[in-house]
Amino acid sequence: MKRTPLAPLHEARGAQWMEHHGWEIPACYSGVDQEYQALQEGVGLIDLSHRGKFRVTGRDRRTWLHGQVTQDVNGLPEGRGAYATIMNPQGRMVSDLRLFALEDALIADCPAGTATPIPEYLDRYLIMERAEIEDLTQEWALLSLQGPQSVMALAAVLGEGVTRLSLWDFAAECYQNETVYVTRAAHCGEDGFDLFLPASRAASLWAALCQHRREFAVHSVGWHALNLRRVEAGIPWWGEELDATIVPLEARLEHAISYTKGCYVGQEIIARIDARGHVNNLLAGFFVHGETLPERGVEIHHDGKRVGRVSTAVQSPRLQRPVALGYLRRELQDAGTRVQAVAPGGPVELEVAPLPFVPNDYP
Repeated sequence: MKRTPLAPLHEARGAQWMEHHGWEIPACYSGVDQEYQALQEGVGLIDLSHRGKFRVTGRDRRTWLHGQVTQDVNGLPEGRGAYATIMNPQGRMVSDLRLFALEDALIADCPAGTATPIPEYLDRYLIMERAEIEDLTQEWALLSLQGPQSVMALAAVLGEGVTRLSLWDFAAECYQNETVYVTRAAHCGEDGFDLFLPASRAASLWAALCQHRREFAVHSVGWHALNLRRVEAGIPWWGEELDATIVPLEARLEHAISYTKGCYVGQEIIARIDARGHVNNLLAGFFVHGETLPERGVEIHHDGKRVGRVSTAVQSPRLQRPVALGYLRRELQDAGTRVQAVAPGGPVELEVAPLPFVPNDYP
């Protein structure tokens, strides 16, 4: 089982552990309710070091990666980032990822749990191009601050320059004579920032951010609270809503796709869907009636026919009711439509609901 460089610190803070795609990560610390409140009212400090991280360098880095992902890499300005997906030739997802452009390199991060580590997967497609992939997953840590006070808590440690960053900006800051790359990033419907830095400096920076616990309500947050808030925000995650069976447009990931760029792996499928006008199944939100939470993967039925499946169900703290994400036939997507999750203990009534369940709150 892999562990992040901050594992000793998490243990000292009383973390309860969980397995996540081959990594041992904090599920929660003092309690999910407190951690959820930090995301809503203060600052949730989260260790995302289990995410894959890599750097692409070389003369052909942009043109080569441009042909591997759905986003316009050639047109990505320096100091900016973008969300993208990698697809196979059949248009199914290999992974989602974020790309950031520097003057001399491209930085990327992607979820754990892909069939093949993404740096290794992409390296198979490097043939004659002048480009190199460096896997930084173990060398770098990735910290995240999420919540309305994030900008003030981060400025107190790294300086006022971070307050001028817009969503997807990517800038280099200095901490203890080391470069820290900062991007403004919303993972759960709240304002936030991600920090890429050498693993050797991660514990020190985490501690520095925690010094402002009372001033800005900084609180260590584990997977459970972050998952609650991202479901309320209607954000699909790899291993939950996203996997190797999904075409990006089914997950409403149009913002990850450039329709004006040149050829890339899987483009033919996206072009065919675009010409046809729609996909048959779409990511949907559901109000769950009753107290039973349907498990991941259970079928959704309507008039005795299979019309979708549940991916995630949680008890929403904000709405004080159970909600779920899943996939549903396009013709049944109208809000208020009633369907049933076929759970082992009997059918569970679902009501189609607009996404996000809770409005986003970020710049």
